Amino acid sequence: MHSVLKKTENQATSNAVHSSAIEGCLEVLTQASRCLDMLDDEDYKASVKPYVTSSIGEHFRHWLDVFQAIYQADMVIDYNKRRRGHAVETSRLIAQSEIVELTDWLMGLSEKELKKSVNLVTEVALSHTQTCFMSSTLEREITFAALHANHHFAMVKVTANLMNKPIEADFGIAPATASFLRGQ
Repeated sequence: MHSVLKKTENQATSNAVHSSAIEGCLEVLTQASRCLDMLDDEDYKASVKPYVTSSIGEHFRHWLDVFQAIYQADMVIDYNKRRRGHAVETSRLIAQSEIVELTDWLMGLSEKELKKSVNLVTEVALSHTQTCFMSSTLEREITFAALHANHHFAMVKVTANLMNKPIEADFGIAPATASFLRGQ
């Protein structure tokens, strides 16, 4: 089974063609695709209440929404746009298709595009509606999307483990944690 905690021969010899941010995103999307390959459609739609209230598909839809908000943004990245109830929550094939589309988009981004300033909007309070508008860069936002996906991968792993489904040991481990573990 593939592990990011130690370099494989392929990883050690490959030359990065893309920025570190894009490479990190591509690694996340590859992990997600491998996870989908390890599950069947029923696993993807199931939840393990009361331990985890969202299905694996709902977690996938959410982190894909974050990437989609960036990918589809015109003038402003709107993180408040969510596709709750979208078919991606129940279809591994749709999730795989979105992963392929995002991979193609990321691989086509240039260094200049990554450094481009972007504006975003997001809600920031739980007790009442409070929205913040801010500026960032495309590079920072795709990095955020990858790290956010990783957080959801950890929840997916919990759900899969509760269903006795095998998931890669390092699925859902944060990059900084993986670096720490490699140093042990």
